[in-house]
Amino acid sequence: MAEPLLRIEGLVKRYGAVLALSGIDLSLGAGTIYGFLGPNGAGKTTTIRIVAGLVRATAGTVTLRGRDLARDRLAAAVGLRTLVEVPAFYPKLTGRENLQIHARLAGGDRAQVDRLLASVALTEAADREVGGYSLGMKQRLGIAQALVGRPVLVVLDEPMNGLDPAGMREMRRLIREERDERGVTFLISSHLLHDVELLCDEVGIIHRGTMVAAGRLGELLSQAITGFRVDTADNGRARAAVARRLGEDATRLDEDGVLHVDGDESRLEPLHAALLEAGVPALSVEPVRESLERYFLEKTEGVIG
Repeated sequence: MAEPLLRIEGLVKRYGAVLALSGIDLSLGAGTIYGFLGPNGAGKTTTIRIVAGLVRATAGTVTLRGRDLARDRLAAAVGLRTLVEVPAFYPKLTGRENLQIHARLAGGDRAQVDRLLASVALTEAADREVGGYSLGMKQRLGIAQALVGRPVLVVLDEPMNGLDPAGMREMRRLIREERDERGVTFLISSHLLHDVELLCDEVGIIHRGTMVAAGRLGELLSQAITGFRVDTADNGRARAAVARRLGEDATRLDEDGVLHVDGDESRLEPLHAALLEAGVPALSVEPVRESLERYFLEKTEGVIG
């Protein structure tokens, strides 16, 4: 098994009597887009600030490519880029000038600056002073700044802040493109569950300073079946039969006439029995997997923000 690119082990952070992180473990393989989720105050930003070197952990280790980020920061952090909270720029310089300064420090070139400005839809605004940029424009420029040079791991804290739906879609495209074409690994903190579900390969969910779930997104969600889509020769008759057996609240027909039955695998036997008794056996039964939102709410006791 390949060594993880980023490994967090036993991470603890205390602020006086307040325990913000309680033994966080997180492992991130190269080329992964990892969604780091949790309600407000759960410990997401504290964890990211420790990785970024902005906060010192009380206990535990963070290693990047096997190097300890606390003990050997300069060598370990080569290729690490972070965007934490609101990105900072020189307000009197243009977007292009800000990015060019960062490119000189990070080993990027003019062609890369132009490409990234285009990728975050800032070409037309590139020669305007950043002080006149909107929040969404500053956020896009901050993401471009994080991608300059040769990043290995990019850590983004709420990267979709201030973006409209079209901007979010373009940002997802850019992140996938950077992963697929340049091999960049991403750790993304977000409260936008739909975006995470569309973008990320793996997720970790933190609640009250503790990791309550972690793994590949598809595997986590496939563990829980919340219902079934059923097709028969007569879905109206089928619904009536299932309702008699399982209750009116357990089943419905949607606007396309598809029969939906709520519940887990234990519903399959009575479902089929009801359909056979009514003379409308199932032509197909498709399980409905849990959504990330519902899974998140279960793991965080219904706390979303």
